[in-house]
Amino acid sequence: MRAIKLVLSVKKLHYEDQLRQLQLPTLKYRRIRGDMIELHKIFAGIYDNETTEWITGKHIERQYDTRNHRFALHQSHVHYDMHKFGFSNRIIPLWNSLGYQIM
Repeated sequence: MRAIKLVLSVKKLHYEDQLRQLQLPTLKYRRIRGDMIELHKIFAGIYDNETTEWITGKHIERQYDTRNHRFALHQSHVHYDMHKFGFSNRIIPLWNSLGYQIM
C-alpha cells in the first residue's frame, strides 16, 4: 500500500481501484499463491526430506479415495488457537480442493 501511494496517477483512488489500475494482485492472493508454491516445493523434493517430514509424513492421506487426488493431505484437529492459523491448517483445505489435472 505504501508503494502504491507513490504513484501519482492513482494516489487519490481507493485501494481496490489502485490495484486494478496498476494491474496488481491483492495481498490475500499473493499470500495464498506463495503458500501453494511452498507446498509444491515440499512435494517436489526441493527441500530436505528431514525438514519437511512434518507435512509429508504426518499429513499425507494414506487411503486414496475417489474424492481426493493422490497428494491429498489430512487436516488434523486443532486444540489451541495459536495453531489455527499456522501454515498447515491454512493451506491444507485449499490444497485438497485442487483439481485432478493439476496433480
